Amino acid sequence: MVVKPDDVSEAIEALAGNGYIHEGNLGIEGREAFKYEGKKYLQTHHLYVCPEDSAELKRHLAFRDYLRRHPQDKEKYGNVKLGAARKYPDDIEKYIEYKSPVIEEIYASMGITK
Repeated sequence: MVVKPDDVSEAIEALAGNGYIHEGNLGIEGREAFKYEGKKYLQTHHLYVCPEDSAELKRHLAFRDYLRRHPQDKEKYGNVKLGAARKYPDDIEKYIEYKSPVIEEIYASMGITK
């Protein structure tokens, strides 16, 4: 979710009123993370709020655009995400850890280091 920088607090409040739990930025400036603890069948995604001028948002969009231009990396990333989801359906930390090496490899191909 992309918002104007002045609207981040309002977005956090609105999401809290709809079943999302604000987890803070989880150590990444320019991004606010949320988890949904409602009905299990609706727990299909991770939600972030980013101000439109956020460096983190720019990095996410660059990653997306790179994958659109590089189908082999897109397939590799998609497969690792599916594997992570199957292996760790209820553990977001393990899910992230599982796919991190591929993400770092793609960032290196893009010339981006964390």
